[in-house]
Amino acid sequence: MRILLVALNAKYVHTNLAIRYLRESVKGEFPEVEIREFTINEPIERIEAEIFEAKADVIGFSCYIWNLKETLAVIRQLRPTSPRTRILVGGPEVSFEADCFLRENTEIDAVVLGEGEVTLLELLRAWELGANLAEVSGLAWRNPQNQEIMINQHRQQLAMTKLPNPYGGKEDFQGRLAYVETIRGCPFNCQYCLSSTFQGVRYLPPERFREIIRRALSCGARTIKLVDRTFNVNKEHSFRILDIAREEAAHYPTEAGVRVHCEMAGELLDEDWLDYLRDYPKDLVQFEIGVQSTNPETLSIICRPQHFDRWAKYIREIQEMNKAHLHLDLIAGLPKEGWSSFRMSFNEVYAVQPDMLQLGFLKVLKGSGLRERSEQYGLIYAPDPPYSILQTADLSHEEILRLHRLEDILDRYYNSGRFGRTLDWVIQQYPTPFDFYHEFAEYWRNQGWFKQNWSAKALFEKLWHFWDSQKSGSEPSSLTSIQERLRYDYYLWERPSFFPDFLLPSQETLPPDYSEQRQALQRDRRWENLIAEYNQMDRRQWQRATAVDYFCEPQPQWVLFFYKNGKASCYPIDNPI
Repeated sequence: MRILLVALNAKYVHTNLAIRYLRESVKGEFPEVEIREFTINEPIERIEAEIFEAKADVIGFSCYIWNLKETLAVIRQLRPTSPRTRILVGGPEVSFEADCFLRENTEIDAVVLGEGEVTLLELLRAWELGANLAEVSGLAWRNPQNQEIMINQHRQQLAMTKLPNPYGGKEDFQGRLAYVETIRGCPFNCQYCLSSTFQGVRYLPPERFREIIRRALSCGARTIKLVDRTFNVNKEHSFRILDIAREEAAHYPTEAGVRVHCEMAGELLDEDWLDYLRDYPKDLVQFEIGVQSTNPETLSIICRPQHFDRWAKYIREIQEMNKAHLHLDLIAGLPKEGWSSFRMSFNEVYAVQPDMLQLGFLKVLKGSGLRERSEQYGLIYAPDPPYSILQTADLSHEEILRLHRLEDILDRYYNSGRFGRTLDWVIQQYPTPFDFYHEFAEYWRNQGWFKQNWSAKALFEKLWHFWDSQKSGSEPSSLTSIQERLRYDYYLWERPSFFPDFLLPSQETLPPDYSEQRQALQRDRRWENLIAEYNQMDRRQWQRATAVDYFCEPQPQWVLFFYKNGKASCYPIDNPI
């Protein structure tokens, strides 16, 4: 029996952990099993053609809110030319309301409900032997005799000790993410999340994790993303996993480096975490922490009580250590979170200055508590996946559209990391950070800029035009203030071969001997002791790797920028020649 397991990922860099677990779970009895991955942006015809030409007897698709539409389109195109092929689906998007799903999608023979490692194996055995599918737990299926939809009994959760290494096959993870699971389940009961529908937390033995990460790294992976819902639920487990990650990553001391991404609960951070991280290698870990909201009433409704004002201090201390990249998440569209409440949540989280502030929008998922109580909170959401929130009793559709535009601007400017000095100053000119991003986003809308794609270089100009049109009339000197900071950020982004006109400083702000002093400072011998690479470069190489300029704000100062591996280091010159 030939078996093909298929995933349509959101992007090429993504990989699918589920189909790898399934492949390793069945290949002992069904060796003719392989996986194929595509992206949702590829033509449906091309995907269908490759699947058809594999000539599989059984084809399984991994389904999520971001790929269900495209996956069903592939299945509908595949079925007419493959009438005898058995087609099944699995994943969180089809594990709820499976009977309705099968009635609406007659091309599909069966749905694996929940965890599928054992269910798929038993289903393949039954199909091969012609046995009764009613004996396969965790399955919804269509009776071929009368087309009746059958829902079998629920399957018990699988102990993680029984899971295979998902990376048992040959892989090439160069430039792609490798997903790893060390925990199944979640201690929290968040009503917007499907993890609330399962009880208990199960752990992968740490030495099993070592086998998995070692294999993934040997296949070229450099970003390991843990899919654990709450990685820090058990400190002993978390610290041992991070110990192993450090030990295994030490074998790959490349310039790009290894990074392990963990989803954390801020409420579970404490002094033990600070003590642990003090001796941890810089940049090896990235923490994503879901704040979601700082409104107590909202947090109570979604069953995620937390006190951001208490645990934000740990975030600040981790930042001061400079050991981990920190991403904080907010969700717009939660119950009882109106415009003013969300504005407050945004400002409180922004004040912590995480490396990224990810603004997401509520997805009213099948099986979630919020979906069941959507009428109570006036939740109006898209009828098709990903079921994005459109309106609530507290937030109008117009306000949600404004927040989408704000999210776009936040990603382009704050999350890009290119405008640090400029944003620090600009934000101070507004009542709150939220007010700046909102006003800037509405300016983009009025200019029609959201309709086009813009280069990173163009974003500098957009911010300049916004400030020039909005603020320069009442405060002419502010143009110099923002220009100097934009120019500094421009240098930090790349070594410029030339400057656009709006970033050229006026002669009044420059020293009289600007050009001569600039050249002399670039050639100054002081860099021999400050920058190790200086002695390894000839004069031409040094000139290409550096730039010197004078800035009159925030204080008059010369600065040398040194560029290496796409990153810039800056060296303020306290004693110019």
